[in-house]
Amino acid sequence: MQSDIKDSVNNIKNIYSVVLPVYNEEQCLQEVINRIMKVLKQLGEPFEIVCIDDGSSDNTWPMLLQMSRVEPSLRGIKFLRNFGHQLAVYAGIKYCTGEYIAILDADGQDPPEILPQLFQKCREGYDVVYAVRKKRKENLLKRAGYKLFYRLYRFLVPFDVPLDSGDFAVFNKNVASFIQSLNEKTPVIRGLRSWYGGRQCGIEYARPKRVSGKSKYNLGKLLLLAINASISFSKKPLRIISLFGINISLFSFCGGIILLMMKLTVGIHLTGWTSLALLIMFFGGLILLVLGIIGEYIGDIYDEVKNRPAFLVKETIGWPHEPR
Repeated sequence: MQSDIKDSVNNIKNIYSVVLPVYNEEQCLQEVINRIMKVLKQLGEPFEIVCIDDGSSDNTWPMLLQMSRVEPSLRGIKFLRNFGHQLAVYAGIKYCTGEYIAILDADGQDPPEILPQLFQKCREGYDVVYAVRKKRKENLLKRAGYKLFYRLYRFLVPFDVPLDSGDFAVFNKNVASFIQSLNEKTPVIRGLRSWYGGRQCGIEYARPKRVSGKSKYNLGKLLLLAINASISFSKKPLRIISLFGINISLFSFCGGIILLMMKLTVGIHLTGWTSLALLIMFFGGLILLVLGIIGEYIGDIYDEVKNRPAFLVKETIGWPHEPR
C-alpha cells in the first residue's frame, strides 16, 4: 500500500507541504488545521497538509474524513496501529510532494503563524530552517530536562546540533529526498536533518501551551527518544565506556600495588565489610549500565536486520487516486 500512495501523488505539484502527525487530538485538531489552512492560503501558492494518524482511538480519523470533504488539499494516512511519533513524521515526509516541507505538532504548541518566516528563509537558499524554542510553558523540571538533553546530545554526536530545537522546522526538497531514501526502523528526524548538513539557520519563537488535552510524550517516552537519538548518531557512549573502564583498571591496579606495599613494609592490613559491599554494589550498577548501553546498540542492529516495514497503513483519504 505504501508504494501505491507514492504513485498516486507523483504528478502533483505543490509548493508547500505541511506534515502533521496526530494521535488522539480530537480536542484541538480542528482549530490547529484551520490555523494552518489560513496561513497557507494567504501565501497564495499550491499546498497540501498531510496528516498521519498514529493509530488514534478517539474521533481524530472521523474528523479528518469530514474535513477532507471540504478541503481538497487535506490528505490523511491512518496507521494500522500506534507506531510512534517519529515514524508518523517519517511517513508524512515520505509521501509529501511539496518543494518546501514543514513539520508541526498537532497540539498547537508549534504556531503555524510563523510558517511564512520559515518558508521565506528556506526560499532564500537555506536547506533547513528550524524553530528555536525561546520560551517554554512547561514546568521547571521538564524545562531543565530538555536543556540537559540538548546539551548532552550536542556533546555526543559528531555534527552540529541546534540547541532547544525540536521537530518544528522547514526544509527543502533535497533534504526531504534524503530522508525518503532511508529505510531506518527508528528514525530521529531532528537528528537526520542535522546530519544532512547544508545551509541551516534558526528562528526563535515563544512556545505556547497546548491548545487542549495532554501531552502524549510522558517521561518514559522522552527518555526513550533521548536514548535513541544519542545511539542513532554516535559511538561516543561506547568510547566513554571504554575510557572509563581503562581508568578504573589503572586505578585498581595502582591501588592494589599501594595496599600490597603497605602490608609488606609497614604491616598495615585494611579490613572492612561495609566498604567492600559498597564497592561491589557500585561496580555492579556500573556493569549493568554498561550492558544496557551496549544492549541498546545491539537492539537497533536487531531491528534493522529483521527488515520489517517501519509502519503499516490501514486507510488513506484525500489522495487524487485512491490507493488499492
